Amino acid sequence: MKRIRDIFEEMIAFDTLFAAYLKLKKKGNKRHRRRIIKFEENLYWNLWCLHFRLKNGTWKMHHYKHMFRMECGKMREIYYSSNFGDLIVQCAIGMTLGARLNHSLIEDTYAGIPGKSLHKGVRRIFRKVREFGDKPIFCYKIDFKQFYSSIDHDKLKEALIHKVKDKRAVALIFNIIDNCPIKVGLPIGNLISPILANFFLNPVDRLAKDMKMCFYRYNDDIVAFCDSKDKIHEFQNALHALSVELKVNIKKNEQVFPIERFGIDLMGFIVQRKRVLVRRRIERHVRRNAMRFKLHPTAHRARSLSSQWGWFKRVKSGKAFWFRNVGCSIKNFNNLVKSLCVPQTTVTQTTTTVLPAT
Repeated sequence: MKRIRDIFEEMIAFDTLFAAYLKLKKKGNKRHRRRIIKFEENLYWNLWCLHFRLKNGTWKMHHYKHMFRMECGKMREIYYSSNFGDLIVQCAIGMTLGARLNHSLIEDTYAGIPGKSLHKGVRRIFRKVREFGDKPIFCYKIDFKQFYSSIDHDKLKEALIHKVKDKRAVALIFNIIDNCPIKVGLPIGNLISPILANFFLNPVDRLAKDMKMCFYRYNDDIVAFCDSKDKIHEFQNALHALSVELKVNIKKNEQVFPIERFGIDLMGFIVQRKRVLVRRRIERHVRRNAMRFKLHPTAHRARSLSSQWGWFKRVKSGKAFWFRNVGCSIKNFNNLVKSLCVPQTTVTQTTTTVLPAT
C-alpha cells in the first residue's frame, strides 16, 4: 500500500486556503452567506491568520451547531461548525489529503467523489450484468445501521496513521475528530466526514475485490453479485467477520436473491438484465411535484421539477414518463421555467406638470 507523505505544507498553504475560500463561495450556500460577507471584510488578513494558526498548531475547531433535517424519509441529526474559517480548513483538507485518499479507493466506490456520478456507476453495473448473458446472477444487498454515527474513532485513527505518514497532517485530522460533539461517529455536517467515511470502509472494498466479487458501493449501501450462490454466502460470512472488527453493525434486512426477483437497487436506479429503471419512490415524487405544478405553477416549483429531469434523461423510457406526467417535452418545459423566472418589471406612469408662462 502506497502511503501519503509530506502533505501538511500543501494543506495549509495560503494558495490552498484561498482556493478553498473561492470554492465555498462559489457554492453559494444561503446558510453561510452572512459569514462569508463578514469573513471578506478583512479577507487576506483572516486567511493569513488561519495559515499561521495551522502552522503553529494553535488552530482548533469552533463551536458546533445542531439541527434536524428530514431527508428521503429519514430524520437526520446534523452538526455543523458556526465558523467560516473552520469550513475553509476542512475544504482545504478535502482538496489535498482528501483527493489522495479518494485516489486510493477502488473504482466502483461512489459517494462524494469528483468524477464519479450516479449515472457512471449505474452504467458500469448494467454493463457488468450484460456480460453474464443467460448465466444465473445472485445478488447480495446490505446496509450498515446508522453508519456515520457508529464509526469508531480509534479504528479510524489507526487506519489514518497507517495510511498517512505525516505527523502534523494526522494531528490536524485528529483535532477535528476529537472536537466533535459526539464521542462515537462522525458529524454529517462536516465537509470531511464523507471522505473519512469512504476511507473507513476501504477494507470492505478490498475484501470484495480479493474474493473477485462484482462489488459496488455508494456510501454505506453495498451491492455484490456473482453467478454462484455459495460464493455469495462465503462473502457474506467474511463481511460479517470484518464488520465485527470495524465495530459497525449490519442491518437485519440484508438479502441474497436472484436478479430476476428485485433487480439491483442502488443509487436511485433498478438495474435488470436488459433495462434500467428509476426507483419507484422517485417516480412517485416526480408525479406529485408535476401535479402540484399544474395546479399552481410557480417559479420555485418549476425549478424543483426541472432539476429532477436528471433521473430520467439517461433511462430508455425517461422521455415518455416525463411527457406523460408533465405534459410537454423537457425543452419546452425549460423555456417555461425561463419565462416564469424572469422578474416582472413594474411600469410607473410619469406625469408632467405644465407651468404657466410668466
